Amino acid sequence: MRKIIFSIILTIIILPSICFAEPIIKSDSRTFDIIKGVYDLRGNVFVQFPVHGSNMTITGDMTKVYMYQQEVHGSGNITLSFDNMKFSCDKVDVYSNQRIAYLEGNMNFNSNDLNITSDSGSYNWKTKIAIFNGNVKVNGESKPDNTKYNMETQSFIE
Repeated sequence: MRKIIFSIILTIIILPSICFAEPIIKSDSRTFDIIKGVYDLRGNVFVQFPVHGSNMTITGDMTKVYMYQQEVHGSGNITLSFDNMKFSCDKVDVYSNQRIAYLEGNMNFNSNDLNITSDSGSYNWKTKIAIFNGNVKVNGESKPDNTKYNMETQSFIE
């Protein structure tokens, strides 16, 4: 009986690292629900994990990392970065299985000399396409909703 209980506990502890690359997690306070596989992070949040040869880093005020679902949901002063690309916004929802991040509220994207602002948007790191919606401005110039930018070719998609 003890071996069975030990095996179950060991499986629960190891399962998050099997499901999701083990992230680097820092915050002022955190809890971890071992049954649900959820980190609840608050205050000066820093989460970083490998994503297909790159590191994805999320910082902000509050974030939940769902290890089993491979999702990250954060709010408050959020930054999402991949290498030299940086998004900032009020809220982020990252779905690793779909390789997409949805960003909402006061979204700002910076890469090299390019600055794009909008109300919301998304970034798909498989296709390398970012989509910007609502009050879109590129280096201060107004652009239509649903403006698409290819990060790999560093060009806009018509």
